[in-house]
Amino acid sequence: MGRWTTILLTVMALTVSASACGQGAAPPAVRGWVTTPADSLLAEAVLADLASHAGDPVPELMIRAGKALEGQPYVAGTLDERPEGGGKEELRIFLTRTDCIIFVETCLALARTAVQGGGFQMLADEIRQSRYRDGRVEAYADRLHYTTEWARQGEARGVLKDVTRALGGERLDRPVHYMSAHPDSYPLMDDPDAIRAAEDRINSEPRYYVPKSKIAGALKDIRTGDIICLVSAVDGLDIAHVGLALVENGEVRLLHASTGTMNVTVDSRTLQEYLRERSSITGIQVLRPI
Repeated sequence: MGRWTTILLTVMALTVSASACGQGAAPPAVRGWVTTPADSLLAEAVLADLASHAGDPVPELMIRAGKALEGQPYVAGTLDERPEGGGKEELRIFLTRTDCIIFVETCLALARTAVQGGGFQMLADEIRQSRYRDGRVEAYADRLHYTTEWARQGEARGVLKDVTRALGGERLDRPVHYMSAHPDSYPLMDDPDAIRAAEDRINSEPRYYVPKSKIAGALKDIRTGDIICLVSAVDGLDIAHVGLALVENGEVRLLHASTGTMNVTVDSRTLQEYLRERSSITGIQVLRPI
């Protein structure tokens, strides 16, 4: 029995135990966050493994963390469950269910926590600083809903570097406005003006992307651990999907929370093949963890 199989079996046992105690459906808030015994146990296990490789670069630790989470189910809307009693926005930390951006964000937070020698509390703080504007968790609009704003805050914090232009990226003239134009799709949105203000901030600065037609020329400069953001063709939306680049034998694949397999996986297709099959994607942006 492998190391991660043992961990996952233990996690499953704890999940069943929590559910039997009536705690499975609504995980309690602890020290300013919401999680479950299964999620905190898995996080601690991954951090313990990463600690033994803490001298490795952050991108490599992210890949190690991502592979430790292989098989975890893709679950949409994990962050959009209404808080108990209709309370304010809550910091939610889940590893046993994820979507594409939560997966990437969690891998980055796990890696950064490991190199600092921290535990779950530091992990929670890393996620908070990454997910929320200026690290403030008070309202729905404080969350960085657009990947573009998430990336820019990461750059401002010195955590990420947008290398899209260096890879041959071109100016992307498509304003962001999807959330404000589709408020019915976001039932927790309680301050449309704040969302519009966030969109205005995003649109006030130029964005760049590598078009699908030029991906081949950029592949040689993509590194393992780079964050690949797939640019959406949907009007008003910036990014449709994100994953981690895994470069092996000269080929780039995605380690991601896939809507195809509905779990965390290393995609069997190369990045070029993956993009070729998706008319809803116009190109990529590439973020490099520091």
